[in-house]
Amino acid sequence: MGIIGLGLLVLTSCSSPSPTMQKAEKGLAVPVESLAIPYCPICEMHFARFSIRDTMTYEGKLYGFCSAACKDSFRKRGI
Repeated sequence: MGIIGLGLLVLTSCSSPSPTMQKAEKGLAVPVESLAIPYCPICEMHFARFSIRDTMTYEGKLYGFCSAACKDSFRKRGI
């Protein structure tokens, strides 16, 4: 997949949820303070505004992700 294709994947998987969708789908109950960074490391969506959908520990640090697609992307890149 080329750079443009990857960009489209991130854009489609991390589009901002509507207010209705945000209320209907609650994220994980993970305190933002426990994360290595307060945003998704792939698309940089901040968790102060959006829910944490998934987490992963990497090199002893906990990372939060806005979607399973961003988590998979992080895992594949070996960041």
